This record gives sequence, structure tokens and C-alpha cells, in this order.
Amino acid sequence: MATQYANLHDNPEDKFYVPENVYIIGTMNDIDRSAESFDFAMRRRFRFIEVKAEDHLEMLNTLDNETKQEAIQRMTALNDAISKVDDLNENYHVGAAYFLKLTSLTFDELWEDHLLPLLQDYVRGLYDEDALLETFAEAYGYPSEVGDVDGNVEA
Repeated sequence: MATQYANLHDNPEDKFYVPENVYIIGTMNDIDRSAESFDFAMRRRFRFIEVKAEDHLEMLNTLDNETKQEAIQRMTALNDAISKVDDLNENYHVGAAYFLKLTSLTFDELWEDHLLPLLQDYVRGLYDEDALLETFAEAYGYPSEVGDVDGNVEA
């Protein structure tokens, strides 16, 4: 079958093709409801493999062992707290890829710049957003020093 670009080849016998050893992998975030009808159409046509947050902890092997263990502990505790919220579930869990940023960020910077904004989006419109965010911060272990969710250190 020729593509719309077949006439761009010098040799008309050259065709575009995908070699047998090439796999095309697409990802979808199934909590984005704006793509719900598209999601349904995609699910009918392709094989879907669920990837859970804890499925790829080995990617954290690039971190030093102490950081890796702390990252796993914090991720697990945070995801447990997320699962306890009635309107959230495992589809909202934070995956190991976020923690790869620890090669250049501290745990507190990861929270402030990446995890907190994500979690704020998750709980927007839910009952008692501030309490939920405080629960998530506690589970994550933020801040490292004794302080409030905004990072203000208490005396």
C-alpha cells in the first residue's frame, strides 16, 4: 500500500514500511476524561497493558542506594494516602519516573516543584482540599524539617 508521500521517492518502487522488529508504543493517561471517547475508540483497536506505579521501581537503580530506598518508601506512603481518598484510586498513583528527578533535586524540591502541583490538580474540587494535601505531605515526609505544608519552618 502506498502512502501519500510515495511520489516523493526517486524510485517509484521504494515504499514506506515499518520493519517487523519495530514496535510502536503509545501511552495514555486514563484519568484524563477529556479524551474519554478517544480512549474508548483506542481500546477497541489496540492491546492495552496496564502499567502500575510500582511496576518499574528498577528504574530507580540509577540513584544511590540510600536515595533509592527513601524514594521507594516515600512513593509507597504517598500512593497509600492517595488510595485512601474516596474519589481517587490507583490510577492517580505517582510513579517512579518522578523520583528520577532526584539526581538533580532534593526530596523537598521534588515535592514543591513537581508532586504538589500534580496533587493539587487531583484534589481540585474535592471536599477539603487543604486537608487532603496536608495528608499527602505528611505521607511523603514533607517538609524534611518540622514545618507546615508550605514549607514554613516552625520554631
